[in-house]
Amino acid sequence: MKLAVVTHPSNLDNEHQILERMIRHGLKYLHVRKPKFTRDQMIDYLNGFSDESLEKIIIHSHHSLALSMNLKGIHLTEKHRDNSFGVWKKFNLFRIRHRNMYITTSLHKLKEINQSVERYNYVFFSPVFESISKEDHSPSYSLASIYDALHHTKVKVFALGGVDDTQLTKCYDARFKGVALSGYLWNAEDPVKNFDRVKELCNQYKD
Repeated sequence: MKLAVVTHPSNLDNEHQILERMIRHGLKYLHVRKPKFTRDQMIDYLNGFSDESLEKIIIHSHHSLALSMNLKGIHLTEKHRDNSFGVWKKFNLFRIRHRNMYITTSLHKLKEINQSVERYNYVFFSPVFESISKEDHSPSYSLASIYDALHHTKVKVFALGGVDDTQLTKCYDARFKGVALSGYLWNAEDPVKNFDRVKELCNQYKD
């Protein structure tokens, strides 16, 4: 099972060092979500990473930087998808200029999953469990209904929302292809230790 990490929305002490350690420990999908960052702030933030680490980064905003800074890809939020013409332009631009660049998105309704078969490398589906970092952010679907939806799709879906080291078996049994960690890491005293624990568990499950 694959493993992604979503950054804390604000700047944290020693954040770059923590994320660089995760990358050295095998992180391949680092989602940079900094919703309040200006373009210049995002450039400064990205410049804090090594070239090797930049190649693992998927950004959620200021998408053009993915091309100029040789990032792994871009993530489209629900707000981005609502701008259908803008999304169409972005798809064409990124697919033409960089065929190997990842394009991902976030979904919150099961009926949306099969609409994503040919568009995205993978999608986040959330919330799957009670959120660790957000109050009143509870799942809308049972694991049984999620299983039924994922059993009949070719889309690679990652579980997001409340995922920790105790939920991996449930995610695998529900047919998720991966998990994304956020609050479980950033609320921990040692985020890298928590990452390593989940990474080891993910390696026990086949994709």
